[in-house]
Amino acid sequence: MLLQLVLAMALFLSLQASVHAHSDASMFGSPAAAGGEHDRPMEAAVRYPATLAFDPRQLANVVIKINARITKLNNLYVGKRVARNEVLGEMESAELETIQSTYLGLFSNLDAVREFSMTGNEKLIDSRMGLRWRGMSEEDIKLLEARREPLKVIRIKSPEAGVIYGLNVVNNQILNTGGQVGQYTATGTTILTIARPAAIQAEASVPIRVSSKLKPGQRATVYVADVRRGEVAIPAVVQQIFAFANPVNQRQRVRLRLTGLPDGVALPAGLQTSVKLEEAGHAH
Repeated sequence: MLLQLVLAMALFLSLQASVHAHSDASMFGSPAAAGGEHDRPMEAAVRYPATLAFDPRQLANVVIKINARITKLNNLYVGKRVARNEVLGEMESAELETIQSTYLGLFSNLDAVREFSMTGNEKLIDSRMGLRWRGMSEEDIKLLEARREPLKVIRIKSPEAGVIYGLNVVNNQILNTGGQVGQYTATGTTILTIARPAAIQAEASVPIRVSSKLKPGQRATVYVADVRRGEVAIPAVVQQIFAFANPVNQRQRVRLRLTGLPDGVALPAGLQTSVKLEEAGHAH
């Protein structure tokens, strides 16, 4: 009886050791290796450091070429989206009022001028071009002709659709545009700059093993930090993969074009961002 009890105890201890051994092995065997494979992030899900840049060829300046005072700005701020011909603000200019009066004198007496001058029409066209050059829109000139008196308030309109890239004036600021050269001023004051949608880019630093698989048009997402909204995701596409690769860190520069511009999010040049690249099959 004692011998049977000893044999039973030995068999029980042997089975317990086997169970523990199997449990320990399961922690380091093939199931763990499979789990590690799933934990490894795909390249497409990784974010890479990037910097915002702007194509200077896609920037449009709003320049005031007369001495004037900014009387109103319509809630302008860097990052605001504007439409073509949208009224950005208003200005007053005694200098422009004088030029308007000269134009009205010619416009109102055009028939009389034609009787003794063969160049009456040319003078009117040139005078009209001077008004446009000094910031008056076609609508303002027609209003001037209809009222037959100088406009005291001149509307400042956006020449392009895009995003305000730079704002250089405030309300009631006096603009001194410089000296005269002939009938036109030699210089002007850039009051703001508008970036066309195609101007805004992001340049990312990507490992060569990833950049070698990229193609122009491949979709991506650029993430920027905004004070009010936190992190903002902006859709983008790969525009260019630069040929040069850094031999030290084995990274390559990739340029992306932002395809969607969120309203109200400031996008200054040099802003540090991050980029997530989608799989190569997703091209736009």
